[in-house]
Amino acid sequence: MTHDAPQHDDLPITGDVDPLVDACAEDALSPYLGALSPEEIEDYRRLLAIFITTHPASAPLYDRLRARPPVLSESGEVAREGAGAEGARATLAAPEPADGTFGGRR
Repeated sequence: MTHDAPQHDDLPITGDVDPLVDACAEDALSPYLGALSPEEIEDYRRLLAIFITTHPASAPLYDRLRARPPVLSESGEVAREGAGAEGARATLAAPEPADGTFGGRR
């Protein structure tokens, strides 16, 4: 069985690769890497990029994901609104034996 790749010569080919679109396409196409030729993979990658960024169902989701701040790649302390330094490090006092809590949770 052969695959006739659709021709979309009217669609723009951009040299800029959006990491979000690239990650989505990579995830979607990874099961087919051994079954399709490199040309077919590239055709589907291009089709997915156009679909993700222009289709009425996916474009709003794509825009929401692009608007999010980038995920931090390292862990550390993050300042939160309304939390003071003493509040962040406060320790709970040991519960009274008959206070009705389970495991000291309040």
